[in-house]
Amino acid sequence: MSYLAILVDVPPGNANIQVELAARLAKAFGAHLTGVYSLPEVAILRSARGNAFVKREAAEIDQLIKREYEGAAAAKQSFDAVAGKAGVAHDWLTGEGEAADIIIHAARLQDLAVVGQGEEASDLLWGPAVQVALSCHPVLIVPRSWRSPEFGRRVLVAWNGSIQASTAVRKSLPLLRRAEHVTLLLSDSRSAYPANLRMTPLDLSAYLRHQGIEALGKEADFPDSNAGEAILRHAREDDCDLIVMGAYGRSRFHEWVLGGATRHVLEHMTVPVFMAHQ
Repeated sequence: MSYLAILVDVPPGNANIQVELAARLAKAFGAHLTGVYSLPEVAILRSARGNAFVKREAAEIDQLIKREYEGAAAAKQSFDAVAGKAGVAHDWLTGEGEAADIIIHAARLQDLAVVGQGEEASDLLWGPAVQVALSCHPVLIVPRSWRSPEFGRRVLVAWNGSIQASTAVRKSLPLLRRAEHVTLLLSDSRSAYPANLRMTPLDLSAYLRHQGIEALGKEADFPDSNAGEAILRHAREDDCDLIVMGAYGRSRFHEWVLGGATRHVLEHMTVPVFMAHQ
């Protein structure tokens, strides 16, 4: 198992660290790297054409759309330079619409998506980090404070026996195999079963050993309300530069519910986080 196709979100502004991190990953795995750029304003402008309540002339709207595409062209030039310097095969996609929708669609034929945490607190609810994490795609989220393309030397895996945590572990195996040190933060299972069932134990250490990964288990006892804080604290104590965990929540197409640990980590993360939903 490896990542042979990696997608990286290229937001407006300076996204070089995010792209450099993705390019380094692509180089390590011999993967093809695709940059994706979203144009939400263009989608809005196109819908405004012909709207009687919009006072802007069509020529003005066309000029604004052209300006947005010029920004995309500048971002592509920067992306090409980073990918070319890394020596990885790469291409470029541009979509008109909200970034989360564009990334989720483009990620359908990718093995891993790399996105940013977001610059504002409001980005958490509607930005790519949450939306992609709660889709069916594994995602590597880069914190806004991260300044290096290097990561994944020391990894903390947050494990509670859930489907989401299991998916995150299995889909992060290529990264775990490259790590120098892996710590398992083991907490009680959050899965609920009928009282008459006695489920078999899940031995994550043994599973990883069969995958060629030696990991150090660390028992943890904390309430659900403090799970996110505990994950980040243990990551700091072990000097980890990557966290692997399940993503909990429902997408915006349903009643919006984001798991407490997921929300806390996404709000306060200072190292890259690998998330998967199911």
